[in-house]
Amino acid sequence: MVEIKDPKSQPRYQDVADVLLDEIADGAFPIGSMLPTELELCDRFGVSRYTVREALRRLEEMGLVARRQGSGTVVQATNPETGYVQTLHTLAQLLQYPPETRLYLKESRSVKTDRRNARLLQSPIGQPWFRISGVRRVHSSGQPICWSDIYVAPEYKGVTDLLQERYRPVYSMIEDEYKVQIDHVGIEMFASTVPDELAETLEVEQGTPVMTIIRRYTSRENRQFEVSVSIHPEGRFTYSIELKREWRLPVGT
Repeated sequence: MVEIKDPKSQPRYQDVADVLLDEIADGAFPIGSMLPTELELCDRFGVSRYTVREALRRLEEMGLVARRQGSGTVVQATNPETGYVQTLHTLAQLLQYPPETRLYLKESRSVKTDRRNARLLQSPIGQPWFRISGVRRVHSSGQPICWSDIYVAPEYKGVTDLLQERYRPVYSMIEDEYKVQIDHVGIEMFASTVPDELAETLEVEQGTPVMTIIRRYTSRENRQFEVSVSIHPEGRFTYSIELKREWRLPVGT
């Protein structure tokens, strides 16, 4: 088993990727060759399959390997490409709320696209949706941090029954329960003022500035199956993305 660095110093997947990066640069895996399978790498490094996949994802982002479903991971370069990458790599990290918050359901019902929400839902007028509405609060203090309206395809309305049992994003539960594979997520943000009907629920004065975040989830079949609208009063939520240089340049540059 390969001994890797203290996991407290950096993520374990980065340790694994560092070792593979060095081996690829040294010629242990020439261009066109296959890396060991995920299970073989798990045994070699004594890590989980998730850790191995994240390590391979980093190598792929650096342009060193290409992952091919059903055939494995092939080496396609010996030196990493330069550039900037986001430190967010999974949907679970994207706009992730603190674990001590909970979404408290206020209403759930069937609705249809109309002239008022056609732009929001980006769907034809008359298309059916199932809307889940509620307020997200800090569990310990009860302070509201946002109001959420979550529109899902009608056949996925069963996630409503899971909201009070599983403190996870709705899209994640749809993935697990209905085996939907997400292809991409579109995000729109804009500043406005709190809707009058939500001011009391969010415990703010009418006219308080808010940040609205719209997320549109599209499946691999190119079908938009969820649209979420979150309204955050000023000072209640911060969205932060850290950008950094790629790990290192090729030796000698």
